[in-house]
Amino acid sequence: MPITVAEALIEALPYVQRWADQIVVVKLGGAAMADPKLGDAVARDLVLLRAVGVHVLLVHGGGLAVSDMGRRLGLEPQFVDGLRVTDDETMRVAQLVQVGGISRDLLAAMARFGGQGIGLSGHDGGGWMRAKVRKHVSVETGEHVDLGRVGDITSVNVALIQTQLHASVIPVIAPVAVDDEFKALNVNADNVAMAIAGELNAARLLFMTDVDGIHGPDGLVSEVDPATLRSWVNDGVVSGGMVPKVEACLAALDAGVDRVTILDGKKPHALLIELLTDAGLGTLVCA
Repeated sequence: MPITVAEALIEALPYVQRWADQIVVVKLGGAAMADPKLGDAVARDLVLLRAVGVHVLLVHGGGLAVSDMGRRLGLEPQFVDGLRVTDDETMRVAQLVQVGGISRDLLAAMARFGGQGIGLSGHDGGGWMRAKVRKHVSVETGEHVDLGRVGDITSVNVALIQTQLHASVIPVIAPVAVDDEFKALNVNADNVAMAIAGELNAARLLFMTDVDGIHGPDGLVSEVDPATLRSWVNDGVVSGGMVPKVEACLAALDAGVDRVTILDGKKPHALLIELLTDAGLGTLVCA
């Protein structure tokens, strides 16, 4: 066993050297958070990465938990084209669950493992994450649909995040932005992660989901370039719920992120396997 551990550390050494002082943005999807033990594992991985010099930050989802809490409070979830209809009451539930619940649980887990984290949402720092109400047109009817407090990101001022990163603190970001009147808006966590990673010129953006990666014509692929990926979307090889994630990957690369990975967040210590071993996980998207 000691030899095995030593070999693992030796294998990790060049990767530790490579990622030292680099910015890595991790997006943890709600579906990959169903098991609380996985949240603890991700928290431990982030603390370890920070300890070896990687500037890490976490953006989390939480749609399943929001739906569950809403039902307990008598609010049946409603969706249009996969988007949650968010009235004022639902927006309060989303804040309660994501800002006051999920973020706090992840911060507590980091603290148990000896790390320092800070929870952030759009209201913090004078409104660092801004959005505007989405004007949505139904895919089925072609008519405008009022989604309520659903927003599209317009700007992220990453100065607050940079301050925390430089202080060796791990930002934990909930997908709640504010409009020009500082009212809360429910925003897509993938888009939040993409926007932040682009503004920070992150070396890597990782989407931890409940799937093993991107599947091409012949099955799971370990690496793909943007042009090929766009052709797979256009040809229908990539379809359904994977399309928005692929689009977020491509947008992140266009925004200046070096590399983007989609990997299975249900696998314990997936982050460490992807970043610090020869094997890696999931699908890497890079030019």
